[in-house]
Order: sequence, then structure tokens, then C-alpha cells
Amino acid sequence: MNIHSAQFIKGVVGEDGIMYDGTPHVAFIGRSNVGKSSTLNAILERKKLVKTGRTPGKTREINFFKLITDKQQVSYFVDLPGYGYAKLSKKQREELADLIRWYITHPEADTALICLIIDSKVGLSAIDKEFIHLMDIAGKDYIIAANKIDKINQKSQNKLKKELLAEIKPGTKIFYYSAHKGKNINLLREYLFSGSRE
Repeated sequence: MNIHSAQFIKGVVGEDGIMYDGTPHVAFIGRSNVGKSSTLNAILERKKLVKTGRTPGKTREINFFKLITDKQQVSYFVDLPGYGYAKLSKKQREELADLIRWYITHPEADTALICLIIDSKVGLSAIDKEFIHLMDIAGKDYIIAANKIDKINQKSQNKLKKELLAEIKPGTKIFYYSAHKGKNINLLREYLFSGSRE
């Protein structure tokens, strides 16, 4: 599988026709600074398609990118705002969290899969756990993508794996990778573009 084209379509902050036009969504959520934009660029094999900002909390919209593969598979990769950035006001943080809650529990959106990205050095935060719970309740298909795995030793990796397995429902896929180093990004890419997830 190769990506024939990838382009930014639009950013939305609420109801919009793009949510329901029949194109499957692969959505990405995660706290600020987990490497969400870097992960998207690595998966898409583009250096700057998804803007990476030095200032966390920069993305305030739900951004839609249209992907077409060489096999003419069409999907939207959906980049949601990073959450939990301490330098935003409490009101701003809650508004972003509400936007993400709205998206990940939306009963009619064409969401095929949600990818929750975490920082391997930090593990799951309280709000990560809340969103996992919400996705379970909403019946959404999701995976966990643990970025920056190159930053921790084997002992810490084993601890992280135990923590994740204790928090998620059995059978949930977990990917351990490094967007910066490119380690295991091919495994995540292959899964996201696989037609055999069902």
C-alpha cells in the first residue's frame, strides 16, 4: 500500500457535513506534546503535512485530511486538538476536552477507528482513561499508540505494558513505536490502512 495523495481539507469545531459524507474517519487523539502531529506525518510519509508547533495546544479545531491510496482507498485522517496543556486557561482546556468528548462519542459520525496516542515516558493520564471509558461506552473501535518508546528502558517498557493492559478492554491493539526514530511506525501504518480491522 502506498499513499497516492494526502491533503488538508478543512477544520471544524462542531456539526459539519464532512462528518457524515460516507468517508471513513481514522481519528487521532492525545495529550499535548505526545507527538501526535509527528506521528501523523510519519504514518503519511510527509514531513510537514500536519503542522507541528513548538507551542503545545496550538490546534483548536478538528482537522480533516483526505487520503487516497494507490488502491483507491479513500479515508479521512482526523487530527483532534491536543488536550491537557497546562498553559491554557481552565476554560480553554475544558472547551477542547468537550470538543473531543463530542467527537469520540458522536453516534452518527463515520468514525472507523480512533487512535489514542500516549507518551511512553508518562503512561496514561486521568483524562486518557476518561476518553478510553467514553469510547468503550460509545462502542467505538480504538487502538493505543505508545510513542517515544525509544526514550524508556526495558524495565519501564514492561511496567507500561502492564499498566495499559490493566486499563483497556481485552483484545485492544497496542502499538509501541517512535515517530522520531521511525521505529515500528510501519506496523502502525499497516494496521491503520488495513481493510481487515473489522
